[in-house]
Amino acid sequence: MTEKEKLGKHLLKLRQKIPSKEYNKEHISQQELADNNGLTKHLIGTIERGEANPTLDKLIFLAKALNLKKVNIFDLEIDVDNYIKELKKK
Repeated sequence: MTEKEKLGKHLLKLRQKIPSKEYNKEHISQQELADNNGLTKHLIGTIERGEANPTLDKLIFLAKALNLKKVNIFDLEIDVDNYIKELKKK
């Protein structure tokens, strides 16, 4: 699993903890999360699949959409060397 995929998996778990208000689902959908939060469903999907390089601004908008008051970005363990190595492969 790549470091980007770890981030995506973590954010997916956070999204799945939020109940849906608009749809008949257990948790909020990507579209529902994107609505009125300065995000797109496409961006959320690419982040969750570990394909995107979201800016800090987008991560903050995503945190707001996930009802997080504060985030500790570095609390999520990301192996710096592996991350840089993965960037160089592309």
